[in-house]
Amino acid sequence: MRLLKFSNFLWGFVLALLLVLSIAYSFISTDAPYYLSMARDVSRGYAPYKDIFTSYTPVMMYLNSLVHYFIDTPSYKLLLTFQYFVITIGVVFFYQICRKEELERNLSIFLSLLLFIAILSSDGSYINLEVYVLLFTFIAYYLLIKKKFFWCGVFLALGFFSKQYGVFNFLPFFLLIIAYHGSHRSYLGKFILGGVLPLLVFLAYFVIIEQVEFTDLVLQLTGSGYDDEMIELETTWFRFLAGSKIFLLLLVPLFFSGIKPFRNNIDIILIIGILVNFLPLYIQTVSHYFLLTFPYVFILMARNLNLSNKRFLVMSNLILILIAGLLFTRIYKYRDVYSEQLKLAIETRKQYPVGSDVFLYKHFRFLYILNDYRNPVLEEIGYRYGFEPDDEFKKRYKVLSR
Repeated sequence: MRLLKFSNFLWGFVLALLLVLSIAYSFISTDAPYYLSMARDVSRGYAPYKDIFTSYTPVMMYLNSLVHYFIDTPSYKLLLTFQYFVITIGVVFFYQICRKEELERNLSIFLSLLLFIAILSSDGSYINLEVYVLLFTFIAYYLLIKKKFFWCGVFLALGFFSKQYGVFNFLPFFLLIIAYHGSHRSYLGKFILGGVLPLLVFLAYFVIIEQVEFTDLVLQLTGSGYDDEMIELETTWFRFLAGSKIFLLLLVPLFFSGIKPFRNNIDIILIIGILVNFLPLYIQTVSHYFLLTFPYVFILMARNLNLSNKRFLVMSNLILILIAGLLFTRIYKYRDVYSEQLKLAIETRKQYPVGSDVFLYKHFRFLYILNDYRNPVLEEIGYRYGFEPDDEFKKRYKVLSR
């Protein structure tokens, strides 16, 4: 137990250091301009799907717009700190789940530290939507074991409205309710009602209040604007292994936790939860897509952990060294990127002042944030990454592409 306390102290310090360094040396990642620019626009009164063409559900954008309400021009580092706050809430709920599984306090803290560092190392140190799905999945699971079925459905639906892939969680959660509490109609009915209510609120707001055409709303959300070049990215074994490295490393402590995959129905369903969250990998195999599996991996670990197996702590600490080491390496490798982005932003302002109407192409989209540029084609194109402006488009709008 003393070893575990020392381990928690050590990894708590490492986590704090990682948080400080990842914020200090953060840079505006590829996806961040999409989500954060939308959050800025929402704070200025623009409505997704009507004023902003988007293929994503809007919870993350609305939550980040709150930062803009309180701070006029929040820095990227502040918005990244807000994401870390979201991750922290998710980890706190996982800690509560560990305690509900009757894990000892120090062991629950250790697993929570492992979770937090793993999230950061699996692209959680970049702005993305998956950390919000992860947050709502942990909350929903906590509510499920507390028999709060209506609110379980509500928060699971909020996961879907953070990113559409969250819909895959409804299958394992439906099965988990039956496995934990039996197939009572009232339980399942409350869960379904909780899951449907946010959808009704969403449709009522955007279709009735914002007067977005229902067919247009469906077309945007089903990916009509998702760029073909993003879908057609060739999936290779190297890309898969590069994206899955943290997930694969986590299988080691999961194995040494003493898991017996087919010991009981709940463990089987949690494995189903992992498998259904592999489906988005058909689109891309980037690291943050694997975050969707983390709730099931870590809940499996918490449910099966047996400290009599001394190898678990040894192997977990070794894996933590690798996971934290990968993140330290990445922070060091890209430590100068933000200063380069700032230099380019200053140079660009000489021709296009802050607040100008400019369409930014691909890797220059970070200027939407640094120079507060306004997208002149919000309704038609939005912030799509893969849209390639042709000569006619360049004649009509100011375009930064080189």
